[in-house]
Amino acid sequence: MSLPSRSNIYFALATAIVAVSSTAAVSGTSREAGFYSSFERLGKVLVKINDVYVEEIPSDTMTEAAVRGMSTILDPHTAYFAEKESEDLKIHTQAQFGGLGITIGVRENVLTVISPLSGTPAQRMGIQAGDRILEIDGKPTRGITVDVAVSKLRGTPGTQVTIKVWREGFTQPMPFAITREIIKIESVPYAGLLPGKVGYVKLTQFSEPTGAELEKALLDLKAKGATSYILDLRYNPGGLLTQAVDVSEMFLPKGRLVVSTKGRITSQNTEMGSQRDPVIDTAAPLVVLVNGGSASAAEIVSGAVQDWDRGVVLGTQTFGKGSVQTIFPMDQKHLLKVTTAFYYTPSGRCINKKENGVRWLREQEEDTSKSDSVKPAKGPGFDDELGAEIDDGSAPDTTLDTLKHKSFRTKVLGRKVWDAGGILPDVRVPGRRLNSFQQDLERKNLFFRFAINQKPKLAAKSKLDTSFRATDANVEEFRRFLQTDSVKFTFDSPESRLLKEIRKSVKRDSLRGEKYQSADRAAIRSRLDALDSALTKANESLFSTNREYIREGINREVLMAVGGTSGATPYELSLDPQVAEAVKLLRDPARYRQILTKPKATAAK
Repeated sequence: MSLPSRSNIYFALATAIVAVSSTAAVSGTSREAGFYSSFERLGKVLVKINDVYVEEIPSDTMTEAAVRGMSTILDPHTAYFAEKESEDLKIHTQAQFGGLGITIGVRENVLTVISPLSGTPAQRMGIQAGDRILEIDGKPTRGITVDVAVSKLRGTPGTQVTIKVWREGFTQPMPFAITREIIKIESVPYAGLLPGKVGYVKLTQFSEPTGAELEKALLDLKAKGATSYILDLRYNPGGLLTQAVDVSEMFLPKGRLVVSTKGRITSQNTEMGSQRDPVIDTAAPLVVLVNGGSASAAEIVSGAVQDWDRGVVLGTQTFGKGSVQTIFPMDQKHLLKVTTAFYYTPSGRCINKKENGVRWLREQEEDTSKSDSVKPAKGPGFDDELGAEIDDGSAPDTTLDTLKHKSFRTKVLGRKVWDAGGILPDVRVPGRRLNSFQQDLERKNLFFRFAINQKPKLAAKSKLDTSFRATDANVEEFRRFLQTDSVKFTFDSPESRLLKEIRKSVKRDSLRGEKYQSADRAAIRSRLDALDSALTKANESLFSTNREYIREGINREVLMAVGGTSGATPYELSLDPQVAEAVKLLRDPARYRQILTKPKATAAK
């Protein structure tokens, strides 16, 4: 092959290899020499593939694949970003973009508005929850993905996009020409006063405006008479480290360490602390709500509150994403996000859970393990088979002592805390769990669809506002809705699915002439038919058994359709067992003090 056909990849690699090999020779360390020798081998492999592979592969494609392939041995948070992905990353950290202000999803294979955001162009133009977007700028949306739709709806502020929507109760699609504006993603979608003068704040992310938004919410609650507070960090995936510190210092005294980072190189070792007076009186009782969806910056905040004995952490074990990512520009179109350090709480606990660490190291530990009979400890409430946190409360926190987790002491009271990966709550309270029937209703968006279907009818009968509560007649209407031609809901229970698999197995054996005699197969089928009939009869009673949950689902979605997040959230909080327990704790000063008490000294034996 002639040199010009491979020049792009060959000269780039050759130049890099020569340069780094020279560096290795100067440094003289065996580790560096080994690295550059391996790097040279990678270059030779790419060049050889470029020369002789049966089909021509663009050099950019091979380079991209090689770079992304490294992620298979690194941790889950090291990533290589292309141009569009870089823009998405900026939106996440800056919390604003040019768009319409709607949350969208695909429902029944149709692009659907889940809800318009308050004060946005979409809301002002009259876009409603449940509107089905049929066209964007004259092009049909059939088969479109959410990502593609988002890229078409977002754009430069001041430009216009035309959408055509179909709305329940109308006979013709409606066109809307909407001018894009800067849309800000709220870090605090809801803050309000709960019974007992308990101020509640929901924090959904840690982006650039987070600190300012939270401070405003806390001051508003204080002005309304709040004497204690709940900071809800459940399902908060984290974000900017600086904002984690800003949020922490609103509750901690000035001068307290919030988080430290430790990496392989000295420049990654830092300490960050509170540098201002707190927004909330440090004597005001505080509960921080966490669960398996609380990660990164959310874990920094909850860990700092716990380690300084500033408040009670309540809920279930957090995710354990305690690593620092540094972003390096690779060229004009690509960024490399690399894990460079781990987060440590003030007491010295590493937040990062082993499952979220370096894959290669984890695989090495598994390969060299002397016994496979003892699994690594994952902390309470972790389901080994599902690989996800569960809320059944079946694994008591006391098991941590026997599973070789290192213990630490909180900074003020000396309470014992653990490095089990993530943050273990002071008070473990399971979240609400749904049975399989309830999950099926939610998975198929049936409450959302019913609310959108019924909203015009409900509004015609009486004033529809946030005081709405479903009547028995509304519940029965939902029963009829499930059987309409457009829905035809049939509950596919786990038992029914298992029964279908058994039928398939018996049928396969029948076709192959294996295992069972014909008389045996007939007997099996007869018993399966009887079981099927019994399951069908049992399933028919599930509507009545779950009647109150159905009423709650109708309330929630109608309130969301009427008032958005601010309309539905107070009602949802009233049903939340973790919020209820937090309010109960804050209204019981003796119990609160008992949790935040210095342990009694144990006499030496």
